Amino acid sequence: MTLTDFMFRNLESVNVNDVLNNPYQPDISYRGFTASPLVGTPVGLSVYQDGVRINESFGDTVNWDLIPRFAIDRIELVPGSNPLFGLNTLGGSLVVRTKNGFAHKGTRFQAEGGSFGRLSAQLEHGGNYGNFDWFVGANLFEEQGWRKFSRSNVHQAFMKVGWDNETTDVDLSYTYAENSLAGFGAAPDDLLSRSWSGVYVQPETTDPRVNFLTLKLKHSFMEDLEFTGNAYYRKLNQSIYAADIEIEYDAEDFDYKQDPVINRALTKTSGHGGTAQLTYLGKLAGFDNHAVFGFDYVFGDTQFSQYRQDGMLMPTYCDINCGITPTAANRHLTGLKSDNTYYGLYLTDTFSATPWLHFTASGRWNRAEVNLNGWGTNPEKELTDLTGTHSFSRVNPAVGFTLQPLTAFNIDSPVDDFTVYGNYSEGFRVPTPAELACADPTEPCALPTNYASDPPLNPIVSHTYEFGFRGRLADLAKWNAAWYRIDANNEILFTNAPGSLTRGFFQNISNTRREGVELGLSGRYEQLQWFANYTYTDATYQTDAILENAIGPVTVSSGDRIPSVPNQLVKAGFDYEILKDWHFGADLQYVANQYLRGDDANQYPQVPEYVVLNINTRYRVHKNLELFAMARNITDEHYKTFGLVNRNAFSNPTGNVSTFSSPGAPIGGWAGFRIIF
Repeated sequence: MTLTDFMFRNLESVNVNDVLNNPYQPDISYRGFTASPLVGTPVGLSVYQDGVRINESFGDTVNWDLIPRFAIDRIELVPGSNPLFGLNTLGGSLVVRTKNGFAHKGTRFQAEGGSFGRLSAQLEHGGNYGNFDWFVGANLFEEQGWRKFSRSNVHQAFMKVGWDNETTDVDLSYTYAENSLAGFGAAPDDLLSRSWSGVYVQPETTDPRVNFLTLKLKHSFMEDLEFTGNAYYRKLNQSIYAADIEIEYDAEDFDYKQDPVINRALTKTSGHGGTAQLTYLGKLAGFDNHAVFGFDYVFGDTQFSQYRQDGMLMPTYCDINCGITPTAANRHLTGLKSDNTYYGLYLTDTFSATPWLHFTASGRWNRAEVNLNGWGTNPEKELTDLTGTHSFSRVNPAVGFTLQPLTAFNIDSPVDDFTVYGNYSEGFRVPTPAELACADPTEPCALPTNYASDPPLNPIVSHTYEFGFRGRLADLAKWNAAWYRIDANNEILFTNAPGSLTRGFFQNISNTRREGVELGLSGRYEQLQWFANYTYTDATYQTDAILENAIGPVTVSSGDRIPSVPNQLVKAGFDYEILKDWHFGADLQYVANQYLRGDDANQYPQVPEYVVLNINTRYRVHKNLELFAMARNITDEHYKTFGLVNRNAFSNPTGNVSTFSSPGAPIGGWAGFRIIF
């Protein structure tokens, strides 16, 4: 259904924390680093669409619902802190390339429906006339949702026109999306034991709208010299409407009181930029060589406002959840304008000493300037100045090699293309405007809004070491094995203010580490295609620190596991052609246990391990018509993808710990058809 679902079900080291229980709003974790639509989640992955980094400039968040799945031609998940991919590349990069009319000719219509009131339809058409090509498409999706009050809809459109000859390729693409997403996230475990589809409080909606224009040019000056460039403009308007319950201590009555509120955040971001790159494929001292030199520039302008209304609980819902309705006019709590300007110079060279031994060296210089101008409201309802100027710069290197030892020594073996590789690289992430505007422990803010101060934070630097093997077993299977270690300095985390359920601040943590092993095997035999992979990830703090969660201070010791990162993942699947044009397939995902967010000291029971099993089938009735059906979680397992420690405003607000969880979707089935010309 979505790009993120495909990644979770197929790719090594990818996990989903379904924090909001919306198929278009998950947290994607790769090697223990995250890309998320939620401001405040530590971000460590960069995401590109047609050469443009689409991490939003205000919080480096990733809005997965704004990437048109039907337009995706291919994706590449690039591991490590590769400096060529710029900011946010601490654990890896996701590169999305869209379709064009030359490679995707014809017309395709697909419609499906089924469980949870889900209906969707996609239409796409591509073609060319001489050197000109075009591709257009649209996606309509809506569902009632399997949790209560969780109706969502997605409207996406994409179009691309291009011109191509022997030396020049020009593409102009446009992405539009206007969505309304309901996501309620974690609920108290005692509530889920009564109603698996219940929610804590509601409403909770996110309404984004994006216009995204990209121009790409590639031109070959000669056989060995090529220019590639792009320019883009991106405008995002996003509204968040969220119910919340603040718990405050009443000194006069010596008791805690509930304050139901409605928070609304409005974010308007305009961004533009571009990249210019030269590639030289000529020989160096008589040896094959591949050199790339480039420059990029990115500018983002954001206007952020936050409002709050006092609310009233609707007790008729409270057996399963509580609704909140506003009872007062909007109070304007934050008005903030931020400008981000990023520059980068990069160079990489791959030198082929022999046909079986290659060396690569890369480097990137980054400079980031973040300017804030505005005001916020502190917990005492006093205005505070958010004005500040911050700048960061760094050079990040990378070196690596690949070796084919069997080729080097002319050894006959059933293993083909046996390759040994190793690399070291460094990545860089600067604090975002959202983090800089909420970094003062004495003036905490409420996420995702309500900023109060902007003391400096240190940028994050990651160091990746990786060593591995890969190859093929004749024509039967491909395999890979890798070990990696990523050390991160000054990682930025959101921590609660002392005694506060909803307020906190961002702070640096000096040292963390992700270390792991990846094993993969895939193949094809006659009518059977199959894959299996295993990932082990040990994500730990490498320093002692005192952090706050909603319950109180916790002492983190070196070696404690980082929450929300399962240490083991297993994925497997197959597709078998039972009869001509009739396929049946299945896949499963095993996710090991993980600590609750906020339990950085590893004191509470973990989110339990789980297994999800899915099946699918498709049958081509005619060359132009295909029928398909799928079912997810066919064992109807009640599993949880995410958890946190918090205080429950309805049962024990006075300080006792409660555990909250994001429940996994129950069994669901869908069927549909494709018409292809």
